Amino acid sequence: MAKRNSKVSVFEKVWYPICAVIILWGFVYIVLGLISRFAKIDSLDSFCDGFKAMFKLGIQYWGAIIMAIGAVAGVVVMLVFAKNFDRVADREERRSARLSALKKADDKVVAEQKAEVVNEAPAEQAKSE
Repeated sequence: MAKRNSKVSVFEKVWYPICAVIILWGFVYIVLGLISRFAKIDSLDSFCDGFKAMFKLGIQYWGAIIMAIGAVAGVVVMLVFAKNFDRVADREERRSARLSALKKADDKVVAEQKAEVVNEAPAEQAKSE
C-alpha cells in the first residue's frame, strides 16, 4: 500500500470547521442584535433585553467578542501547523543537501582514482583452470 503524503492533518481538519462555527455563531449574534435594534420584533427584543440583563453587554458586542475568539483560535491553529510544515520542509531540504554533497564527494573519489590495468587470462584458460 502506497504511503499517502497528506499536507493537512486530521487535527487541522477538525479545528478549522470548529473555528468557522464559532465565527458563524458570533456573526448570528451580531445580525440578531441589528435586527432587534432596527426591526421592532417583540420576541427578539425581549430575548436581547434578557441577554443584556444577564451578561451586562448587548448581543451585538458578545457577537463581536465571539467572532474575535474564533478568529484568534483559527490563526493559532494556522500558525502551529505552518510551523510544523516549515520544520518538515527544512528537514527535507537538509536531507537533499546532504545527499547532493555525498554524490559530489563520491564523484570526486571516482575521478581521482587511477585506472588500473589487470592482466587476466583469456576466458578459455580461465574456464579450464
